Amino acid sequence: MNNRLPLEGLTIRTAVVRLPDRGYIAAADTKIEMAEPHTIFFTWNRGDFNQGDRNYNAHSLCLINRPEPGLVDISEQGYYSVNTANGFMSGDILESSQPPPKEARYGGFRSVSEIAGRAFAVGLRGLVYRLDELNLWMRIDDGLPNTFNIQAIHGFAEKDIYAVGRKGEVWHYDGQVWVKLDMPTNAHLTSVKCAADGKVYIAGHNGTLMCGSGETWEVINHESTDEDLWDVEWFEDTVYVSSMSSVYRLEGQRLVKVDFGNDAPKTCYQLSTADGVMWSNGEDDIMSFDGKVWVRIV
Repeated sequence: MNNRLPLEGLTIRTAVVRLPDRGYIAAADTKIEMAEPHTIFFTWNRGDFNQGDRNYNAHSLCLINRPEPGLVDISEQGYYSVNTANGFMSGDILESSQPPPKEARYGGFRSVSEIAGRAFAVGLRGLVYRLDELNLWMRIDDGLPNTFNIQAIHGFAEKDIYAVGRKGEVWHYDGQVWVKLDMPTNAHLTSVKCAADGKVYIAGHNGTLMCGSGETWEVINHESTDEDLWDVEWFEDTVYVSSMSSVYRLEGQRLVKVDFGNDAPKTCYQLSTADGVMWSNGEDDIMSFDGKVWVRIV
């Protein structure tokens, strides 16, 4: 079977896995996306691809359980959709949020992540929004400066959240107040993961990888790569990070390239995990890992 065929001619923007035999893919025809914003969605279910679409450039996905189980996608401009068993709805984060900001906002959303079952969307100029109802986002960024260009967010709980961004900035949220942390880097930070071992792992440009929590942080001097790292995940008690060309596994203080086998992907970028499975996706490839063997999805 040609796994690429359903996405022939398309570029994968992002993907997220729900189960070992199910996941979601957001793709685009890059030849027309600037003139015609769009997203071509695929639900991958046991090898079958079911197609849908959006009329905006969705670039980030997450799965939620609250206010009900579903899939959330967002675009840079702030358009979003929620797909649940009870139906589908879409809207605009900025127009569907409370309380109103002090100054007008114009998008710049970078990613959406699940924390404690809810979706949290973040972006440039200190944007942080939490999806409380399917048609209501709560703005929770009072106290963050508009110079903080947030790239990613994750947390152990709604009262223990970390947001990371450019120039090495990391802020912690306790459910009430944001506090800037003193970090040992100025690198642009791209991803954060609050892992099951109680540590927070942060990845960034030039091979930057850090771990810690609260006021205690250390740079992991792996000396394995100076590639920009775009994602970090925790899977089966191990930290994985991804560049645009490789996926690495953290072993002690070293990053070790994973062996995809004979059908290695040409592109990597992001990682996502669910119970017993991890996906790696790049512009042209999606690979699935069960802890032992990598299998091509696309």
